[in-house]
Amino acid sequence: MNTTLLSVIIAQMDAFQDISKVPEEYKVRHLDSALRALRRDTVFPWTIQQGTLRVFDDVLVYPIASGHDELAYLKAKFAFTSFKQFFEDTQSTRNQLAEIWDAGTKYLGVRYKGIASGSQQLSNAEVVGDYSVSGDASSVALDKVNFKEGNGSMRVVIVNSTGTATIKDTFTAFTDSVYKRKYQFKWVYFDTVPTSVTLRLQIDATNYAETSGITTQFSGQAFKAGAWNLIAQDLNEATVTGTISSTSSFAYEEIDLVGAASGTYYLDNSYLRAWELLDYWYYSKYNVISAGSTAADKEYFYDGETLYDTGDKLIGDTEWVDVAKYEALELLLGDIENVGLFSLIQRKKREAWDNLYQKYPNMIPLITTKRYIFNNDPITSGLKK
Repeated sequence: MNTTLLSVIIAQMDAFQDISKVPEEYKVRHLDSALRALRRDTVFPWTIQQGTLRVFDDVLVYPIASGHDELAYLKAKFAFTSFKQFFEDTQSTRNQLAEIWDAGTKYLGVRYKGIASGSQQLSNAEVVGDYSVSGDASSVALDKVNFKEGNGSMRVVIVNSTGTATIKDTFTAFTDSVYKRKYQFKWVYFDTVPTSVTLRLQIDATNYAETSGITTQFSGQAFKAGAWNLIAQDLNEATVTGTISSTSSFAYEEIDLVGAASGTYYLDNSYLRAWELLDYWYYSKYNVISAGSTAADKEYFYDGETLYDTGDKLIGDTEWVDVAKYEALELLLGDIENVGLFSLIQRKKREAWDNLYQKYPNMIPLITTKRYIFNNDPITSGLKK
């Protein structure tokens, strides 16, 4: 990994006499300002990191890696498109990718149409006889007004008393020797956001796989009141009570809403879904390695408002370091009256950018959208039959 110590960058800046008189903290702050500005315009290969993403049939929103800044590549032929056209599915024959923002947090939108693993529906939430309730859940009925998929959902009335509302539904029993390679998904509409959710896939009352304490949707998005939420459990990470073997028959599922306020809640389709594992390459937001660390762990040199360490290292080839340095020097010269030095720094900055782009062209993914969407075939629609 190519890195340069902050102390070395500062020493190079101090080679200019007028700059050497500037307090060190301002040099570091302007380096951070330069890095922030450069990140708005470009990305480079030394920040690329490889991960993996589990992709499911008909699941559209996914969590990003903790250090994700920009998407580089997802293994499959995807069209990188806008938030709006991703959900409209305008490029109906192609896999689609998009960046999705919700309440200030970024997620990945992935519409993968080539997935082979598929999914198995557990319940369509349209047969009242399959459902039973207990605890704070006082009744369940078919609702044909508020539903996510199909033609209806289960309307559950909750009267808060014990703090837990339990809803069970039975389905045609089946065996699954590879259930640990799958997730259990369920659509839930919250009247009020509960404290947590428990999902359970059961053989019987004493043998089941369970995940408790779920507090976010599958994508990592916060639970939302007055909206449909996609809840999931990774059956490989679930807690197993009793025994589940390759010949065990799953017969029903249970969902517990913990701390749900009195109100009306809805349940819709539930599925067992296998994933397809895709290579997930992304540009990391971390440009700096802290002193004593071996991996990038900071976005900028300043840690908060007051702390920095000259033993920190900037990641990247020398061409990149030069660009950041000269961008910072130009900012510093805003408070220094030295026309000759300002002209020199600008020339050095242009040369640094030219050298950088000769070696590393900008690789930010381009968003592709469709300008026109026809409801028919414009080539043949006007022809007489």
